[in-house]
Amino acid sequence: MSRAARFMLLAASLLMGTAHAADLLSVVSGALERDPALAASRDATRAAAQAAPKARAALLPRVSGGWGRAYNGIVTEDFPTQHYWQSGWTIGLTQPVFNWANWTAYRQTDYVVARARLQAASAQQDAILSAAQAYFDVLAAADEVARATDYLHALDTHMALLARAKTAGEATLVDVRDGESSRAQAQLQWLDAQTQARLANSALSRLAGPDVGPLAALPPGGAPQLAPLAVEPWVTQAQAHGYGVQIGEMALQIARFDTEKARAARYPSVDLQVTHTPAGAAGGYSRPTTTTTGMLSVTIPLYSGGEISAKVDEANALADKARDELDAAVRDAGANARDAWLRVNSGGMRVSALDDVVRRAQSALEATRIGQRAGSRTTYDVLRATDAFYASRRDLIRARYDTVLATLKLLAQASMLDLDEVGRLNAQLFAPDSAPSHTSYASRAP
Repeated sequence: MSRAARFMLLAASLLMGTAHAADLLSVVSGALERDPALAASRDATRAAAQAAPKARAALLPRVSGGWGRAYNGIVTEDFPTQHYWQSGWTIGLTQPVFNWANWTAYRQTDYVVARARLQAASAQQDAILSAAQAYFDVLAAADEVARATDYLHALDTHMALLARAKTAGEATLVDVRDGESSRAQAQLQWLDAQTQARLANSALSRLAGPDVGPLAALPPGGAPQLAPLAVEPWVTQAQAHGYGVQIGEMALQIARFDTEKARAARYPSVDLQVTHTPAGAAGGYSRPTTTTTGMLSVTIPLYSGGEISAKVDEANALADKARDELDAAVRDAGANARDAWLRVNSGGMRVSALDDVVRRAQSALEATRIGQRAGSRTTYDVLRATDAFYASRRDLIRARYDTVLATLKLLAQASMLDLDEVGRLNAQLFAPDSAPSHTSYASRAP
């Protein structure tokens, strides 16, 4: 089989492999379905949704019924002693007319439910970010394994040339020792890359399942462009709509209602109570008697030993705490958004610069080898050029994935990272005609 035919066969196998590769969206979706923490947050949301019917029930009538059997023994002077049994049932109704604490609790439920939903949305965003981190960690580890393997092979080739040159008297022992030192370092980098790849794959399997399969490689070009490009809109979005800020706002409103409920303990409460006991019930009468009672009761708190004042002070302190935490959340959201934007902005420029550095280092390595064969460069020069080329490739790999992850973290700071956004990024990052990222320079590596 000719070299061209073997190349075509290899390219076809790579295309068939990437056609069924799992992309970012499929991995994240699978991780969300398996995440127990996310499932727990959804359960918490369902539980919090019951706050509204519970609070509403405290405002509605309560009807209770009961049945009893009683023995009566009545001893009256100069009258025969009476002994008899009675059995029957009683029904009662209580309708709250005025209870400010219960009404405040009902008004508070909207914020309780909203906070639970925001916490669930925040948990989903955290799960998306964790799955994306694991996904790109696997890709970065695979690229690093490929780079370290190329580096090791290049130094093996260099050491073989050194051995022949030393035999011919064209290389010194110092050249051999330098080569061995670089070879040992390359071996260590290869071992570290293998370990990191196993750890990254294990982490991804834990999140998305063991049957993820091959992953779609990140094509060259780094992270997608931000929109808008300026930093201030991102800071404003994070400070206004960040999940930490929104949850803090709900917590402050809930704390204010708690203060109002604590004060409501000083107010009177009014209830309408109605009881009906049909004839034959054990009411203490010797003959069947039907009784119906209706009463409007007013309860006025007069003295509680300072308990109400203590609860009001406690609620006020907790409201102040919630307000301070909200201020901290707003400040942190703005600062984190600025940091993430800076990482994305500088990361894009760093990727472009490193891409140019890698190409120049590769050209320098090829020129140094030509010069070494012509006698104008030494084997030491070739070794240093080889080290510089593969070190720049390592820096480029890190910069590319760091920039993509910084973009995801910036979206998370603005509470914009959901499955729809992941799908949009997935379409931009993994175009159907994109080439695997780790083959960009490996095909030209010495």
